[in-house]
Amino acid sequence: MAERRALKRRDHFIGASLCLAYVLLLATTAGELGMSRDESFYVHAAKSYAGWVSLLFSDPFVAIGRESIDRAWAYNWEHPAWMKLSFAWSWLAQKHLGLFANESLAFRFPGMLTAGLLLWLIYAWGASVMRREGALFAALAFALMPRVFYHSHLACFDVPIAFFVTLTAYTYWRALSDHRWVPLVGLAFGLALATKHNSWMLPAIFLIHFLWIRSDEARAGYADRTSIAWLPSMLIVGPLMLIGTWPWLWHDTWSRLLGYARFHLRHVHYTYEYLGVSYFEPPLPVSVPFVMTLFTVSLTVLALCLFGLYHQREGLRPPWKTKLGDAMGPRTDVLWLGCMLAPILAIALPTSPIFGGTKHWITAYPFLALFAGWGLVAVIDRADLDAWTGRRWPSWAFAALCLLPGAAQTAHSHPFGLSHYTPVAGGVPGAADLGMNRQFWGFTTGSLAEWISSRLPEGGSVWICDTTTGAWAMMHRDGLIPSDVRVASSMSAADFVLVHHERHFNEVDYQAWVAFGSVQPVFVLRYDGVPIISVYENPKFADRD
Repeated sequence: MAERRALKRRDHFIGASLCLAYVLLLATTAGELGMSRDESFYVHAAKSYAGWVSLLFSDPFVAIGRESIDRAWAYNWEHPAWMKLSFAWSWLAQKHLGLFANESLAFRFPGMLTAGLLLWLIYAWGASVMRREGALFAALAFALMPRVFYHSHLACFDVPIAFFVTLTAYTYWRALSDHRWVPLVGLAFGLALATKHNSWMLPAIFLIHFLWIRSDEARAGYADRTSIAWLPSMLIVGPLMLIGTWPWLWHDTWSRLLGYARFHLRHVHYTYEYLGVSYFEPPLPVSVPFVMTLFTVSLTVLALCLFGLYHQREGLRPPWKTKLGDAMGPRTDVLWLGCMLAPILAIALPTSPIFGGTKHWITAYPFLALFAGWGLVAVIDRADLDAWTGRRWPSWAFAALCLLPGAAQTAHSHPFGLSHYTPVAGGVPGAADLGMNRQFWGFTTGSLAEWISSRLPEGGSVWICDTTTGAWAMMHRDGLIPSDVRVASSMSAADFVLVHHERHFNEVDYQAWVAFGSVQPVFVLRYDGVPIISVYENPKFADRD
């Protein structure tokens, strides 16, 4: 059972330092990552929204009219606006003030900032209920998950929604004992709603947790019981913020809200390779989110999370197994467990659409990391490390040792974050042998930029497979690829053909063989010896060269 402690000024200094250091790390390593498919769509949307924002300042009455809103906001209507508006503001700052090193960084910066703020929040919440070394470990353990590190770079919604979900959970937790936090629950939930649909499950998680607390209080005979005022705050303020931050909903509000909900409840299915099978439609095996978590998160962190759960087992006891007259307080353990399991179980349901990879349950990982922090503290308290090693071990040294596997794996994963697998899977080669998803989004083309530029110094054309034309254009604007190296409309017209190694692109290999009359790639981009992209050369270009 965990009781809240007041945070000190130095706690916020530590949290702010984590935030700043992580954002700087992300900004300095982002140049090695080519833009992904989804980013290219959101960049296009952000530019459209930026034009509308400029119109709002110059002619607000025209801007709020239906024609202006529909023209600017119809693109990518299926996702809420908050982060795309943030990307738009950041890009406008770049356009007028030149704040960033390149254009892609301007779009990516808001997502990086939410990643840094999430570390601050994880540390602050952890320090409220456990020793500082556990809280610091939790924040760093989350930051040093290879897939988290990759997604934290992007102009996407996955790390931002992890931040806003965690923020909403934190404000709800505070509101249980302090009514001043009640309006903040609605505000935080509104931002979560305005970021991504992962937020839809939060009221149910909180309600289950709240009923758990009220059952405790009823058995203890408390007359003054915890208020449910947080729920009206969520259900009233949250939707108002969603609508207020999303101009697309300002006209035909109800029909467009229903359209948004239907889109995600009947979402298109992505192709997903898992243990040698490509899944094109549900159901995915129930094991997918569990095995993928095992294969992509440091085993040390997972073991400490399990030990943390075991250590906090008393706080996880159901109300009917507590003693009469005994209330368990805020039940932080139960809240964290619900927030950790709900996203994973949602993806595991046989009826769930086939989405992408770990990013779709990434909202679980802050809570996994917090349990790992509890586990670290429990190990330090229970294990006689001095007797084991014959020397005195300070707690920070043990924490650093436990972070080392994740740190090493994260450093090694960059810039192939979605291709990385932990030693539990046999590393990258072992995962390839098992038939695991090797990549998606076509972002690995960024790792070929130097090679392509060297082979086409006077211009040429490339057939870009899973990379979008928008992502390619961003590499032009960032100066990674010369502007006269264009996208080919067909294989036969290309100087080079890229094949991203995903199981459902096997046919593209064959098409390149037919187009060029050869099965021999001119270059293979590899990660730990595993092919990531094969490049085929047009024999006409070879003759010309």
